[in-house]
Amino acid sequence: MILAFLPPQTAEILEIVATATFVIYLVLQIFHSRYMWYLYIPSCICAAINFFNSATWAFAALNLYYIAMGVVGIINWKKDKDAQVEGSTIPLHKLGWNTLNISIVISIVGIPALYFLLKWLNDPNPLLDSITTVLSVIGTWWLTRSYIVQWFVWITADIFAIWMNVNLGNKWFVLQFVLCIVSSIIGLYMWHRKGEYIDAHVRGPEYPLKKGKKTT
Repeated sequence: MILAFLPPQTAEILEIVATATFVIYLVLQIFHSRYMWYLYIPSCICAAINFFNSATWAFAALNLYYIAMGVVGIINWKKDKDAQVEGSTIPLHKLGWNTLNISIVISIVGIPALYFLLKWLNDPNPLLDSITTVLSVIGTWWLTRSYIVQWFVWITADIFAIWMNVNLGNKWFVLQFVLCIVSSIIGLYMWHRKGEYIDAHVRGPEYPLKKGKKTT
């Protein structure tokens, strides 16, 4: 049983504010603007309160993680902008094998472990919540490092997030995650077209960029 502590009207207002600020964040993210993090943090605060209210524990905790990673993103992206060679390019990092392998292990171990924990906590959607949470943790980590392949992780996570929020009746969050998928497709195109690796020495699966140039 869900024990909501917010009046329905307040919960919906928080949902709308979270969605509105997140839409602006998505636009800034597509253009790789570090100012996106300043919209991301308040959006996640509103979302965290809303998901705690609906007892969606993992997604609520995930938004607290997002807030912390927003601070990390501000720091990391400022460094990347300082290292940028051309103002028209998007500075990207290559995904190394170590990071990829760690991410795979986190998924294999984290999803079932979180599922059983959430089931014990009476989460209304333990499987969807666990899958979405683990993928989002990885996606946010990869986003703070400007890995272009993070867009594929987000598309997958957002599909499960839509499913979960349909079950919860969160219509504004459903809209938010639909927009996330659209922005991920646009973002992948933009980063592919304007991206340039700033650490070509890193060994790992390389996503080809249109510019085809690398700097060391």
